Amino acid sequence: MSNFPLISIIIPTYNRAHLIGETLNSIIDQNYTNWECIIVDDGSTDNTIKVIEGYCRKDNRFQYYQRPENRLSGGNAARNYGYEMSQGEFVNWFDSDDIMLPNFLTEKLKIFQHYPSLDAVLGYGAYFEEDKAVLEVRKPKLDGDNSLVDYVSSKLFFITHGPLWKKSFLRNKVLYDENRIKLQDTEFHFRMLIEGLNFKFYEPDFLFLIRRGDDRISAKKTLTLKKLEAVFNYHYFTSQNTQYVSLRFRELYQKITQLKTLQAFYEMLVRQEELSIRLRLAKSYKHQVNSTINSFSHTTFHKIKLHVAIAIIVLFRKGFLLLR
Repeated sequence: MSNFPLISIIIPTYNRAHLIGETLNSIIDQNYTNWECIIVDDGSTDNTIKVIEGYCRKDNRFQYYQRPENRLSGGNAARNYGYEMSQGEFVNWFDSDDIMLPNFLTEKLKIFQHYPSLDAVLGYGAYFEEDKAVLEVRKPKLDGDNSLVDYVSSKLFFITHGPLWKKSFLRNKVLYDENRIKLQDTEFHFRMLIEGLNFKFYEPDFLFLIRRGDDRISAKKTLTLKKLEAVFNYHYFTSQNTQYVSLRFRELYQKITQLKTLQAFYEMLVRQEELSIRLRLAKSYKHQVNSTINSFSHTTFHKIKLHVAIAIIVLFRKGFLLLR
């Protein structure tokens, strides 16, 4: 690794003309200067393009692209396309309404220089509002020596901004699932963990600011049925990957992921007012639910209780406390 490797910062954007300037200014203010910033517009209808073009004229480290028409709309495709355009030895995805602290790149790169075998170095962030007052700092935790257990129990979490990735690790891997409409980051990072991701955290302090409010690209405006199905399918997917967990932690991992799968099924059904929709969903996901119950149940009585709970949920949209 060279002393000053090129870092590719990749930012998807959509109608962020009023915010993206703060983000780009925070990149200019980095105390590490060998970077390129690839901005991929997901079809903005405001004057985002004019704002970005202004930065590109002043600093050729900024590059502007429009998401190709043959790619699906959404941040996932924009992130992937930005990666395809990148030239850096390292990659850091970021969002177009958040802010890097000046040492965002330097501190993570220092850890790579001390531990060159790492695949990623992670930072954590703090939430803020318009007055820049810090509202909350969320620092991930590693309680044990199995990162997958910590991850599915939400003690360990990654967000888009956090990792500085070694590009050689990402090469030839499926990155963001462009068809996924919920838990995109969560699913991507889970897959990287089961690929054997070797990582460390920068622990002393937060390195970026996350804008809190309803005006975020990732804001949860409506929890549609398709999104609820995506959540259920993600948790079921994690429950099927026990082979990546050491025997010592496998039982705990199964308990966590199977319970979350059943709870996601409950959440999906309880939000559907029409019985016909709940019956259709129960039929569609019968295999996954039965498989989860059979694996989760430790006695015949427990298995029967869970099947009764599912029936009550389907018929009456109640029964959450029985899913244990």
